[in-house]
Formats: sequence, C-alpha cells, structure tokens
Amino acid sequence: MDADESPTTGLVNISTESPLFQFEDYTQRVLVASSILIISILGTLGNSLVILAVSSSRKLRTDTNVFVVNLSVADLLTSLVIPWHAVALLSKDHLPVPHVVCGVVAVVIFTAVGSSMYTLASIALNRLLLITRPNTTYLKIYTPKKIAAWLALTWFVPFIAIISPIIGDLGSVGYNGQLHFCGQDRLHRNQHKYDIIIALALYPIPLTTITVCYLFIWKYLRQHERRMAVAPRETEGSSDESRAVASRSLATMDNPPPVRPRQRIRRQNEITKNMFYIVCAFMLCTTPYAICLFITESDALKPYAATIVLMNSCINPLIYATKHRDFKIVFRCILRCKWGNIPESSDCLKTVGQLLCGRAG
Repeated sequence: MDADESPTTGLVNISTESPLFQFEDYTQRVLVASSILIISILGTLGNSLVILAVSSSRKLRTDTNVFVVNLSVADLLTSLVIPWHAVALLSKDHLPVPHVVCGVVAVVIFTAVGSSMYTLASIALNRLLLITRPNTTYLKIYTPKKIAAWLALTWFVPFIAIISPIIGDLGSVGYNGQLHFCGQDRLHRNQHKYDIIIALALYPIPLTTITVCYLFIWKYLRQHERRMAVAPRETEGSSDESRAVASRSLATMDNPPPVRPRQRIRRQNEITKNMFYIVCAFMLCTTPYAICLFITESDALKPYAATIVLMNSCINPLIYATKHRDFKIVFRCILRCKWGNIPESSDCLKTVGQLLCGRAG
C-alpha cells in the first residue's frame, strides 16, 4: 500500500467526500497537550490518593466505595496513558513510536471511560437499593462474589464494545495524522458506524440507568422526609416504625457509630448527593464528545471535546476532598503523614505509611 494511501487514525470519521480537517495550528496543539499533561498529573495523584484512602481506612470499605475504587482505577488508568496523546500532539512530522502504541492507548482509554460510565450506573443502582429496599434484599444482591462479577462486567462490556467492531472490520484504532491524537481511524470506510456503535454502547444505557435511579431516590427521600416530619408527633409505636425505616439503609456499613435516625438519613442524603455530583461532572465532561460522535462535520471540535472527557479523570478526587466527610478526614491524615489518626486504620498500611513518611503518625 502506498504511503499516501495508508490509513491514518483519529477520534472520529468524517465523510471522505469532504475535506479532512487538519489540526495544524501548533500553538493550539501545545495548549491541548499541556492541558492533557496537567490532567494526567492531577489524575494520577488524586486517584492514587482515593485508592490509598480506602485501603487505609476500614471505615471507607463500604459496598458503595468498592465501586468508587473501581471508578478511581479507571480514572487512574486513563491518567497514566493519556501522556501519549501529548506525544502525538507535539510530534511535528510523524509519531516517534510505533503506531500500535496509539492503538493500545485508544483501546485502554475508551475501555476505561466506558467502565467509568457503567460504574457510575452501578453506584446509582447501589444507592437506590441501599436506601429504598429492605436490608435482606440488599444483602442478597451485594454479596462479595456478586460484587466481583459486577465489577468485572463494568470492564468487560465496554471492552467488547470497542474490540468487536474492529474484529468485524467495522472500524479501526491507532494514530491520527490529521488530529494528532490516538483514537479511531477516520479514514476507515465504516468509521462512522464504529463511532455510532461506541456512542450507543457506552452512553445511553448507563445514562438511562443513572437518571431513573436518582429520580426514584429523590422521590423516595422526599416522601420519607415528609413522614419523618410528622413522626415525632405521633405515638411511640409509630416512631419506632419510622426509626426502623430510617436506619435500614445503613445496615451494610462497616460498624457505623450509633447515631439517631434523623442523623442516619441525613448522612445517607449527603452520600447520595456526593455521588450525584460525580455523575453530573462525568456527564458534563462526556456529553460534548458523545454528541460529536454523531456529527460528521465536527472534527475541529474533537481535540477540545476529547480533552474535556479526559478532564473528568482528575475531577472526582476533588469532589471527594471537598464534599465527602470521611474521605476528607482520611485525605488530610495521609497528606500530613498522620497515619495513626486515620479512622479505623489498617495496621499494615499504617506501618507502610509511617516508613514512607519517615516518622510515626
């Protein structure tokens, strides 16, 4: 195959009948590459901190946080490979590494982003069942084996969605010589079909699940708050029943401190709101790119839309650090090397932390 006819690869495909957009402005490419490198550094540090925090504190080892860690692993993986985007953007003549590297990077990023979406849907479903269903039902669903299988599916589904079209010759991934990115092959004859397959497989299903779950949660909590508002005025038996309803959603937490029903409900509301903030941030970051996948004439926007998607990799730790009370406490202890002050700390990791920091907590 002649060199001029060899397939180049990119974020999206456009009709070969239209001129291909060339992302040639080197100043803009440096700006995008610099943004990606900053995202990579912040994402690596932030998500490593989240994983370390959950590993260090038994108080954070809840069923919901298992999915939070899975989300952090996906974001960490994305943060570790996106510097190759910067390499591609800053390369003037050709990619200084084999093109297969860009293909692997593209598969990893698409799989990790897809896993993040399905993990967020899993968190929404977890919150719905935890808050609205009886404890016995929740415990039947969230067993260790079922959680492990569930986590595996959050990776398997997007991976198959990315790989299967490539095997079936419905698309390709690698280096994009026009956009200077690692991603889909823009010149493949079926590339637009591949874009649509990716968008449909990774976006509508998780988005629908998330929307429905949080609507049901909002409806349940609003009704429950109304019941709690009148419960203290009623008989003792009625109050006991209200307390049972209010406390059942915390039964699966690891040795929670004894608190009153109203405090428990308030805490569950707070956790659910934090998870919803994460969902909103993710949707704001991914929606522009998802829309671009359906628009064949949007190549000029793709480098910036892709950068916004990658930005989500470093946002979640900031939400945990500012909004989640338990994460905030553990983060502060880790950053100050006060491992002994971590709530319900792991003795093994506390010892390791003390060795790394060079002094006792």
